[in-house]
Amino acid sequence: MKNWAATVIAMGALVLPGQIAFADQHEQEEAQRVYLDEEYDEERDWSIGLGLGLVELGDNFVEGGFVVSDDDVEQYLMLNLRIPFGDRHAHRGASSTGFRGYLEPELGYWDGDTGSDLLLGINIVGGMPFNAVEFYVGGGIGIHFLDSDLVVPGGDDADEALGVNAHFGVDVSVSEGVSLFAMGRFDLVDDDRDELEGKAAVGLRFHF
Repeated sequence: MKNWAATVIAMGALVLPGQIAFADQHEQEEAQRVYLDEEYDEERDWSIGLGLGLVELGDNFVEGGFVVSDDDVEQYLMLNLRIPFGDRHAHRGASSTGFRGYLEPELGYWDGDTGSDLLLGINIVGGMPFNAVEFYVGGGIGIHFLDSDLVVPGGDDADEALGVNAHFGVDVSVSEGVSLFAMGRFDLVDDDRDELEGKAAVGLRFHF
């Protein structure tokens, strides 16, 4: 009887510290998860980007013999909103590495001697952060509201055309909540020209 009791006491002495350690570890992991959730809530993952750049138009105009001059370049304005999606803990701010996904509604506009183009679009963007620098690539679709000169030379009405784009760029954090970005982009517009617009822009992104 004494041997049995001694065995039970010895087993309890061996198991109890392990159970206590397991409980402590679980409590620490839960506290860390709560901390990360609170930290995420304070992260500035949404952002607004405002940029200025140039757009190079193609040289193929068609019907009616209307031709855009070679290497025609106009100023380009852009505004977008980035909304993060996916695993919330993949969005970690300037010290993180990994992959981030964004949904990006956008507005773009250029106006010049050859006409004008107002773009309303939506993009999917993938970002790869390395410390304070984030490289990204993306693509999307949009509606181009074209000046009449880009549709029928001398016309008075605007026209709409569907377009797709592919783009790439880099964001560099310059202060808390603000980053500088540079971007390159190609838009294929399904209008009379079937034109490929090349764009480059720089600007500021405000994170909140």
